[in-house]
Amino acid sequence: MIHEINEIVSLVSTGPIGTNTYILKNSPVIVIDPGFGIGHHLKEECVVLLTHSHYDHICGLNEIKVTKVYVSEEDLQGLGDPSVNKSRFFGNSFVYDGSFDIFQDTLTIGKWHFDVIRTPGHTKGSVVLSTDGMFFTGDTIFMDSIGRTDFPESDEKKMVESIKMLLNIFKKVDPDLLVLPGHMEWGKVKELLKRNYFLREALI
Repeated sequence: MIHEINEIVSLVSTGPIGTNTYILKNSPVIVIDPGFGIGHHLKEECVVLLTHSHYDHICGLNEIKVTKVYVSEEDLQGLGDPSVNKSRFFGNSFVYDGSFDIFQDTLTIGKWHFDVIRTPGHTKGSVVLSTDGMFFTGDTIFMDSIGRTDFPESDEKKMVESIKMLLNIFKKVDPDLLVLPGHMEWGKVKELLKRNYFLREALI
C-alpha cells in the first residue's frame, strides 16, 4: 500500500523487514531504497538513490526499470557481493550488475537537488539525503533509535560522530522539516529531537 507523505513524495513499506521505500515525483521517477515488492507499485523507468547497500534496501532493484543507481563509493561493493549486502541471511544471493554512479556531495535530477551527507556508522558508506525540506536518513537514524553497529562493516565510533554531526544540522534547520527513515515511522525534526534518545545523549 502506498502512503502519500505529501504531493510529491510517497512511501511504500516493503519486505522482507519493513523497509521504507520512497517514490519521488519527477521525470524520471526517483526511488530511494527499493525494497522487496516495489515492482508492484512502480512501472515507469526510474533513477535509484541508495542510502546504503544492505539487502533490504536494494532487493527491489531487479523488480523495476532502473536507468541508473547512485550509491556511495564505500558501499558500492554491496551491490555485487551477497556476503556484504547480507542477502545470504535471507537465503538469497542478490547481485545488481546494472548501471551505477558514485555520489558526489550534491546531486541534481530533474527538479530535485540533493545534498549528500556522509554518515558512516551503520555501514562505511551510509548517507543521509537532504532535499526540499526533507531528510532521507536510511538506517543512520530513526525517530526513536539509530541503526545497528554490530555488522563487520559497521563502526560504532563513526556512528557516534555521525549522530553528533546530524544533531548540529537538525538544531539549525526548520523544526517542521520532515525526517524520512529507512524503517518504521517518519516525522518532523522537532519530534526527532524530542524522542530520539541518542540525539539527547549527544547533547550532553
